[in-house]
Amino acid sequence: MTHTETSVHEQDKIIDEFIRAIGEGFSGMNPKTSWPLNGGQMDSYFDVDESLDMYYRLNKLKETLTIKEIANLMPPADIIRIFLQHNAIIGLKVAKKYEITNISTEERIQFALLLFEILKYKVKNNIFCLDGKNLILHNYEIHEIIKSITWNIPNSKEEQKSIASLTISSNNLCYTLYYDDYMTGGFYFHGPYDVSKNFGEGAIMIIREYHNLNPIELWPELKIPYQKMRIYAIYKNSDIKINFVNHIITSESIGDKLIAYKVFLDDQEITAIKIEELIELFRNIASSQTKQINGLSDLDKVRKGAEISYYLFKKIREYMGDNWKPPIEIENTINKFGDQFIQQFKYKEIPDLTHWKKIFDPQDDYCDDYF
Repeated sequence: MTHTETSVHEQDKIIDEFIRAIGEGFSGMNPKTSWPLNGGQMDSYFDVDESLDMYYRLNKLKETLTIKEIANLMPPADIIRIFLQHNAIIGLKVAKKYEITNISTEERIQFALLLFEILKYKVKNNIFCLDGKNLILHNYEIHEIIKSITWNIPNSKEEQKSIASLTISSNNLCYTLYYDDYMTGGFYFHGPYDVSKNFGEGAIMIIREYHNLNPIELWPELKIPYQKMRIYAIYKNSDIKINFVNHIITSESIGDKLIAYKVFLDDQEITAIKIEELIELFRNIASSQTKQINGLSDLDKVRKGAEISYYLFKKIREYMGDNWKPPIEIENTINKFGDQFIQQFKYKEIPDLTHWKKIFDPQDDYCDDYF
């Protein structure tokens, strides 16, 4: 087999894996319930601009940087996956359909493959989580974490429930900071890591990373006195999996499977009393954020959605000497189309998986049902 044939085979294989991951991820999602708007209602106003912006940026950086160096400028893996399931591919398809640029199907495929290559530097397992894992850390790093932590052992169901409540309130806070569709801007899960050598047969660790709890660039009036939080949770005899769209998948409740934990707030260990304080604080801020966002007009929700989406790649834009905020062209698009896309994508029925697979397949020009 020639090198070219091997390359084509590997290309087809990885794209097939990506489409499979999209199918598995979207099979459990309901765009009708996505808050405050669904992806189609928001992305339609800026998908072309964002995808072209990242397409040209990454290809420009390839001229002088290695893929590993580019990966270091990119956000966490789960944010890249969010980009792939939103605008990375569909934006280039729409740009081609309406002859906005002359980027070919093959060039679009190569862009997707570039993002896949970047993901390989971000994770230690299948880059699309098809093995049910999202492994960010090496085994030796997990070993060091296990050794360095004085673990809390829950002594009651109330203590187990307290950690579950902290997780729920923290997740909800991030939904109000980054919307449902871009929640990985605020948090993502990684694991499950095998910790059976330390905690017994069947023990796994899930790490919940709340890596940006205070995005004042997005919400100048936000009053959160913390920047980040990390929850280490050890579960026993649980079938936890993590999928491509940053969802934990399990067939049963996991709260009562918690056998050890530790919470770090801005890299400092916190007590049970502090955990209860955080739950209350996060609930109050999430409630205030929800009221604020629900009070916006639909088009203002889109404007904020575009700002959030662009913010996720703030580092790479500023590295290249540019402002991270959405360009004026997006505002022009909003003014031109008004609420057309808001109305068009009020799904009466949930599209089937064939639709989503074709939409996000970089090899397929299909986007007729999207625009």
